Parts: sequence; structure tokens; C-alpha cells
Amino acid sequence: MRSGCTVEPANLPPKTLLIPFPVFVLVLCCCQGSSSLPGVTAVWAVDESEKVRQDDLNHWAKANPENHVWDGRRIHVEGARNEVIGFQVIIEAEGTGARNVDVKLDSLRHDRYVLKNHTRVDGPYDFVGKRIELFLESYVEVTERSEWWFASARPLPDRVHLGWIPDALVPAETRGTFEHGTGGAPFQIGAQKNQAVWVDIFIPPDAPAGEFSGTFRVLESHTTTFSLPVKLTVYDFALPDTTHMHTHFFWGWPTIPERHGPEKDSPAYWSLFDAYMKTFHRHRLDLTDGVVTLDTFRVRLAGYYTGESYAPHNGYDGPGVGIGNQMYSIGTYDQPLSGFRSGFTPDTPKGWSAAADAWEEWFRAHAPAVVRFKYLDDEPPYSRWPEVKEKALWIRSGKGVGRSLNTLVTTRIGEELFGAITFWLVTGHSGWNDSGGTTGFDIHVVPGRRATGERVGFYNGQRPSFGDPGPIDNFAADARVNPWIAWKYGADMYSFWEVAYYASGDINVWQDPRAGGMMVYTGEDRKHPRDSRGLKGPIASIRMKNLRRGVQDYEYLWLASRAGIPVNDMVDAVVPSAFNDYNGTTFTSQRDQPLWATRGYEFERSRRVLARRLEERLHRTSGGGR
Repeated sequence: MRSGCTVEPANLPPKTLLIPFPVFVLVLCCCQGSSSLPGVTAVWAVDESEKVRQDDLNHWAKANPENHVWDGRRIHVEGARNEVIGFQVIIEAEGTGARNVDVKLDSLRHDRYVLKNHTRVDGPYDFVGKRIELFLESYVEVTERSEWWFASARPLPDRVHLGWIPDALVPAETRGTFEHGTGGAPFQIGAQKNQAVWVDIFIPPDAPAGEFSGTFRVLESHTTTFSLPVKLTVYDFALPDTTHMHTHFFWGWPTIPERHGPEKDSPAYWSLFDAYMKTFHRHRLDLTDGVVTLDTFRVRLAGYYTGESYAPHNGYDGPGVGIGNQMYSIGTYDQPLSGFRSGFTPDTPKGWSAAADAWEEWFRAHAPAVVRFKYLDDEPPYSRWPEVKEKALWIRSGKGVGRSLNTLVTTRIGEELFGAITFWLVTGHSGWNDSGGTTGFDIHVVPGRRATGERVGFYNGQRPSFGDPGPIDNFAADARVNPWIAWKYGADMYSFWEVAYYASGDINVWQDPRAGGMMVYTGEDRKHPRDSRGLKGPIASIRMKNLRRGVQDYEYLWLASRAGIPVNDMVDAVVPSAFNDYNGTTFTSQRDQPLWATRGYEFERSRRVLARRLEERLHRTSGGGR
């Protein structure tokens, strides 16, 4: 058995060579028969916010002191109670490659308290007791950079975003059954290639503070050939179950019938729906399919907002157990404006007022903390603004409780809609050419609208205004940065369309790099059966994991602010500027390079400083805890 620091010492920084490796041991390894020589030649680790190309055996983080997760011989991660900590293990195979490779991280132990990795009978979508999860990273070949941002004023490093780029994370428990390596474990690694394994660790709320230890093992043909110590430091505080960074991730109902197969509204459909909802909740993200009537909502969706669906007896455990989603969109993309499918009928002031009353009454009675809104129109041209305003005022001028229901539209903030719209969902700097005036998330205009009680959120991605999680060849941190930007500028929500937009088309997301702009892959794919993973639910992406990481970072900021700890210096270190806050410089093209952080260690510096300050403050005032 070999440790990770002994395979190729010439590539490690001097400070990591803590134990001299005798020459005779190397000779002994070389004297084994060639058939018994392991194909894996090096193993190392990196944080959540990097994408390591499959052909990159000399990645900058492999032997760099900025890599907080890896010191050359040991994996070290840190996190709070009620937090999911992720990291990546990179397994390299030179020579002729490696076959029948498997990975294990069985447990992490602190005295008598043990975090175990075990698979329940219901597989990856039963989260009860799930503490350690391993995923095999899947790669897509990128030969051209995404055209809307690659040609920047400060060019990106050569080849960083070209080649075989990782994104989809297939549960390792999905045993490999595909010749081209699309299953879980065991797996094979091509010659002069690497294979990344993603590790998630959920730290339960009752976990003791201090150091946990375990061992990450790489096995070849059932024999352990690499054994890496893993250290987990648990902070003496917990992240709250309620997520204070509001999100709104849309997915359309065709995702399930088009790719999984079951007809809409069948029992199998709703079982799959449940797997998607729980997976997003486990990532502290709100998934919504909002084009339903109130009757359907009561029967099928209510539990996701009261919190009942996120209970252990319903197969859920983890962050937000017993806590419902924080936002609900009524009639998302419910075009035309008439809103018939979400119950806003007849198309009259009385009909809309009555529908708003019914929805608002239900939430007040059953889930009052949920921020709810009627989604009015999507990016309407200026010519349709009068209709948008008219319908919004039908709601706001009603005589019942429905007049308090928020009215949302995706458009620029325009005076013509003042008094009608209560929730603005905007892009970055650019607006719609026919509407003129102030566009996007204007940091000079937004505070005035929020002072009136209105909300302002932003959606999708638009460099250099805010991060763009869409392109698979973009930085992983482009997803992580958006919650930091939301905190810095007081945004009320981050929204994303759509998590699986490709479902209705014929795109094979496992092989086509053009399939950017989504968060999940479908575990089954009846349109491309050779690439189907046979999983009745979603497969998360590196983009999705980094959004979770950013949302959890936001909770650190929320806890610190609540405890009276200044956070501006740490936020400014990660996000010096965003939106149109560029010292008077106007950025109008997504080809411009942003000023905010693009590497994981830049975020980790601030997160760890926040953690130390929180431990000190909370220990002094209340002894820590939840």
C-alpha cells in the first residue's frame, strides 16, 4: 500500500516531503511482475471550485500551497455542523492506463462519533442517514470556448477550458456497466489521463466539534494501492436549517416524460418529481415547476413548502430537514398573461383578484414564511408593458388578502411599472433594446426600489456583471460567486432558467458541450439509451455543487452579520465589484473579464476567516451550538 505523497516526489513542493521514501522500496515495487503493477500512478485532492481536465496531469493546484485541501500527503477539509463539505480526489494513470478501479471512504471518526458511508436500499435519493457520498466525474470534450464570453480583454490561460471538462457527477454506487466508462464504480482510466472523484460529507447537527479522521482508498482489482489520510475539522457552530439566500430554479414538466419515460401525473412521474425536489433541497436550492392550479398544488406540492416532504419518514435528511422551500412562483412562464393554467381565470379584474385571494389564503394558513409571487410575464417587450401593469394592478387593487401577493416580471426596472410590480427579476447591465432607460441590476436604482418594500433579484448569468454557471467550459467559481454578489449588493433572489432545458430536444448532454445552461442531468435517458445511467432521479453537476457552496457561504455571512461580526472586508476580497459597480467604467459586453474571484482558494480564505471569527464570537457569547 502506498501513500499519495510517495508516487512522484519530484512534482511535490519540498515542504510536503515529510517522510523520506527509501530507494529500496521503489526497487521492490519495480520488481513486481508487470501484470501486478498498479495502473494508478498518483492521487491528490482539490476543493469544490476547480475543474480539472481529464488530460491535465500537471494541474496548477497539484503542488501549490494555495490548495487548502491538499498538502502533498493528506486531505484536509473544514466545515460547520449542518453543512455539506465537498472536495475532489484526482486519480492519475500514466503508462497504459488503469482498469477495474474503485474508491472507498468508509467512515470518518471522532472518538465514539462516526460518520459512515452506507447505501440504503432506495439508493442515492434516500437521504436518511446519508453522511458520505462519492461521485464519479463525467467528462465532455470541449473544442471551442463558449462564444459569448471567451474573447476577453484579459485572455484566459491557454487550454484551461479546452479539452475533456468534468461536470456530471454519477453516484459511485451506480456500478459501472458501460464500455465507454459512463457508470459509477468500478471504472477505468485511459493512458496519460486522470479521473476525478467528487466527495460530499454531510456534517450532522449533533456532530461534536473537533477533528475527524478517515482514509480515502483507491483500489485496483479489489486491492488497495493508494491510501490517503482524510482530516475533517468541524467548527463549533452550525449553519441554520433555514436557507436565507433565496433561490428559484425552474424546471418544466416535460423533463420526466421526455427523458425518464413516465406520463405526466402518473404515480411514477410524481415519484421521480420527488427525487428531483429532494436533491435540490439537499443542495439548499429551491426547485419549482410553477404552472399548476391551486388544487393540484394542494395535493402534489404543498408538502415541499410546509416542510412535510422533507422529513425522515419521507426519505429526507440533511440541511433543511422539516423546512419547506422558501420561494414559490405561481404560474412560472405561464404564457400568455391570462394565467389560465395557474387558476387566474376568468381574465377579468374580479377573476384575478379571486385567484390571488385563494393562493394567498393558502400560504397564510399553511406556509406563511414562503415568499410567493404571481409570475406575470417573461422578458416582455416594451409594447406589452401596459398589459403587464394592468394585470398586476388587478391583483394589487383587490379587496381581499390577495392584494398582498407579490407580482413579478423579468424586465428592467422601469418607472412605467412603478406601483404595479413588487418583485423585479433582472439581468446584468444589458436590457431590452426597445425599452430604453435604466437597465439591469443598477446599483444606483435598486436601493430606492427596495426602500419602498419591493424586491429585486437577478437571473441566469451575464459576465462581467455576475457569474455565468451556464457554459461547461467556464470557471466552476462562476456559480459559487453569485450568492456573494447577492450579499454584497442586497439582491433578494437568484433565479435560473432552466435546470434541464434540453429535455424536450434531442441533445445528448453527456457528449455535446453545447448543452450548457443547465444544472442537472437526467439519471435515465430514453432518447440516448446508451448514455442512460439507470437512475430514477437527477444527476447533479459541478455547477450545482458550486451553487450550493456559494449558498452555504452566504449562511456564514448571515451568521456573522447576526453576531455583529464585520464581513465587508471578506466580501470585498472575493467580490471587489459586480453588476455596474466598476468605478464609473461601463461594461457592456460579456467578453469583458470580471473583477471577482475565479478560483476556489480565493473564496476559502474568506470562509475560513469567517469561521474563526464565528467560533470566537459564538463561543464567547453562547458556547456555540446550533
